[in-house]
Amino acid sequence: MIERVLRKNEQNVAVAPKEPLYLSDLEQLELMVRYTQTHASYREDQKFEREMACLRVLFPRVFRPMYEDDLIVGRYDSLPIGFGSVTSVGAPGHYCRFDQVEKMKKRFKGEKDDVLNELMDYWKIHDTREVFYRDNLVENVSGRFVDVLYPMIVTARFSGMYLDYNLLLDHGIDGLKEVISLKKRDLPASSTLYDAMIDALKLLSETIHHHIQEVEVKLINQQLSPKRRRQMERLLIALKQIEHGKPNSMISAMQLAWLYSSMAGVVNFGRMDDYLGDYLVADLKSGKCSEQDAIDLIESQWRLIEVKRTNVNGRVIVGGKGRRNEENADVFCKLAIEATKRAQLVEPQFTLRFYEGMDPEIMDKALGSIATGVTYPILYNDDVNVPSVMNTMHVDEKTAENYVPFGCGEFVLSGMGVGTPNVCVNLLKSLTILLNDGVDTWDFKPRNGSHSTKPMKDIESFDELFDEYKKLLSYYIQIGSVAHANSYRTMNQAVGFIYTSILTHDCIGRGKSVLDGGVRHLGGTNEMYGNMNAADSLMAIKQLVFDEKKLTMTELQEVLRNDFDGYDEIKEWMLEAPKFGNDLEEVDKIAAELHEFTCNEVAAQAEKVGLDSWLVVVINNQVNTEWGRATGSSPDGRIAGMYMSNANNPQSGADVNGPTAMLNSLAKIRADLSAGTVQNIKFSRRMFTMEREKVKALFTTYFRKGGPQLMVNIVNQEELTDAYHHPERHRDLIVRVGGFSARYVNLDRDVQKEILERTCNE
Repeated sequence: MIERVLRKNEQNVAVAPKEPLYLSDLEQLELMVRYTQTHASYREDQKFEREMACLRVLFPRVFRPMYEDDLIVGRYDSLPIGFGSVTSVGAPGHYCRFDQVEKMKKRFKGEKDDVLNELMDYWKIHDTREVFYRDNLVENVSGRFVDVLYPMIVTARFSGMYLDYNLLLDHGIDGLKEVISLKKRDLPASSTLYDAMIDALKLLSETIHHHIQEVEVKLINQQLSPKRRRQMERLLIALKQIEHGKPNSMISAMQLAWLYSSMAGVVNFGRMDDYLGDYLVADLKSGKCSEQDAIDLIESQWRLIEVKRTNVNGRVIVGGKGRRNEENADVFCKLAIEATKRAQLVEPQFTLRFYEGMDPEIMDKALGSIATGVTYPILYNDDVNVPSVMNTMHVDEKTAENYVPFGCGEFVLSGMGVGTPNVCVNLLKSLTILLNDGVDTWDFKPRNGSHSTKPMKDIESFDELFDEYKKLLSYYIQIGSVAHANSYRTMNQAVGFIYTSILTHDCIGRGKSVLDGGVRHLGGTNEMYGNMNAADSLMAIKQLVFDEKKLTMTELQEVLRNDFDGYDEIKEWMLEAPKFGNDLEEVDKIAAELHEFTCNEVAAQAEKVGLDSWLVVVINNQVNTEWGRATGSSPDGRIAGMYMSNANNPQSGADVNGPTAMLNSLAKIRADLSAGTVQNIKFSRRMFTMEREKVKALFTTYFRKGGPQLMVNIVNQEELTDAYHHPERHRDLIVRVGGFSARYVNLDRDVQKEILERTCNE
C-alpha cells in the first residue's frame, strides 16, 4: 500500500513569494492593535460605522511608497489583521491571518507574545471565516478550505467581484458623492449606509491627497532625470485632477480605478478596454500621449497587478460584446496585447473575449502573444458564453454580455453580480468513497454522513452504480448549498463591503449593501474537481465489471483498498480502458452525463436557499493536485496520492489521439449548463509558430463546435523536462497551470510533474 502522508495545503494558492511588507513589524503591530481596538469599540449592529472606522486605521498607511519605475501609484500591503475580500489579499471582511501572526511571533522572538496572543484570542471569536466555520461544518463530510481529507470543502469568501468603474469615472469622486446624497434624501431609512458610502469616498480623496504629497516631495527633493521628472509631473497632474473631479486622461482614469480597486480589496480589474478606451483615444488624438506612452503606462499597471501575487486572480478583461464604444475599446485592446507580450509576466490574467465579426487583427495579435510563451491572452468565446449565461443565470442578452470570468475561470456579471465559489466538491474522492461502502480509502474514515450508501456487493448493473453515485453527490451538493447561502449571511452580518457596494448595481439605488439585497444578481458557484477521472473510472468499471465481467465489485474494492499492490495486471486493464479526450463516444458520453447531472443538481438548489443562481464551475488552480494528494486509488488506474485531471481536461497524458480528438471530446461537454469550464492545450513552439494557420483552423473549428474557452501553453517538451530537472536554468519559463499562470520553477514538484506529463502536440 502507498503510505498515507499528507502535507498541509495553504489557504490560498501561493506560487511566488510576496514582497516583505514595507512597514516594520512594530509598525504593523501598532496598526493591528489599533484596528482590533477600533473593531471592539463598536456594537454588532453598527457594521457600517465600524467598517469605515477600521478602514480609516488602514488607509493610507498600508500603501507603500512608489517605486522608481512606477508610472501610477498604489502599492498596497495587506496586514496580518485587517479588512479584505479574498485570502490572496487578506481575507473576507474583518480578518486575522493566524498563520502570519504566528510568523510574526517568531520574528519578535517571544517579546510580543502577550499582545499577539491577545489579538489572536479576540479574532478567533470575530474573524469572519471563523464565525462561519463554527456553525457550518458537517463532521466527516465537509472541511475547511483547503482541507483535502474531505470530499467537500466550504468557506466564506467574497471572490470574483467586478466593479462598475464607468460609474466612478463618469462622475468622479465628488460627483458620485452627490449621486449618493440625492438617493439619501429619497431613502432616509438607509442613511447609515449612505453616510458610510460618502465617508468611503472622502477617505479615497484623502488617500489620493496622501499620494499627491508623496509625489510633490519626490519632485522637490530627488534628483530626477528629465524623463522621470516628466513622468512624475504627469502623474501629479492626474492625481490632482481625480482628488475631487472626473478624470480627463487615460492616466487619471487608470489611477482612480486602480486606487479604488485596492481600497475595495477586489483583485479582478474588469473590462479595462471598456472603461479606459475612450480616454486613450482622446489622449492619442490630442497628442497627450503616443502609443508607446500608452503601452508603457499599461505595462506599469501590469507590474502593480503582478506584485499583489494573487496568483489565481488578477484578471483583466478585454474584447467581447456589450462594450460602450467598441472602436475605442479595440484600440486599447491591441495596445494591451502588445504590453502583455512585452512584459512577460504571470499576472494579470489577461483575458480576451472574442466573437464572430470582431476585428480579426485582434485575434492575430492574440495568437502572436501566445506564441511567445507568455500564455496570454486566455481566449473566451462570446458566441457560446453569452447564450450560456442567458440560460444559466436566467438573464436577457444585454445583461449576459456583461459576463466576465474571474479567478480561475468562474463567470460573474460585471458590476451587478456575485458569483464567489464558496463550495468545492471532489467528484473522484466521492466515487472512491461510494466504491468502499461510504468509507474513504485514503484515511479509512466514513465520509457519507447521514446518507446511506448501497453495499457494492449488491450492485447489479452499471446504471444502478451510476444512480447510487448520483445520490451521494446530491447529498454533498445539498449540504454545500446551505453552507454557501450561510456564508453570505455570515459576511452580511459582519460587514457591508462598502467600497464594493458603491460600484455594484443596484446598491445605491436600493439603499442596501451588496449582500443585504443590494446586488442585482446574487449568485454563487460550486467548484468541481476530478471530473474526468471520475468519468474514466466509471468507464473502466462499466467495461471490466459489467461488460467484460473480468472483475466483481467486491474484487474491485479489494484492488483499490490495496492501491493495486499485487494487482499489476488489473491496473493495466484499467489504464487501457477508454479515456476521455480521445473522441471516443462511450467514455465521452459518460463524462457528458456526469457533467449534466452535477450542473442540473447544483442549479436546482439555488431557489431553495435563496440565491438567484448556484452553478457548477469546472476550473482549476492547483487543487486538482492538492486534493489528489489525499484521494485514494481509483478505477482509471490512477494510484493513491497522484494528481487528478486538470479542470475539464483529460487526465495528463491520457489523450493520445491528437489535438483534434481532444478538442472534439471537450466540445461534447455542454457549456450552457455551468458558470465556466476551462480547457488547457499544450503545443510545441515549432508547431505553433510553423503551423500557425493549421492551429488557427483547429481553434476555429473547436469554437464553432461549441468550445467556450481555451488556454494555450507554448513550450518545448525538452525545455520543460530540463526545467523539471534543472530549475536554475529556467527561472523565467511561464506555464499555464489551470486557472492561473506561473513560473514553472516556483510550482510544487507534483504540480510540475502534472504539467510535464500533459500531452504536448508536436
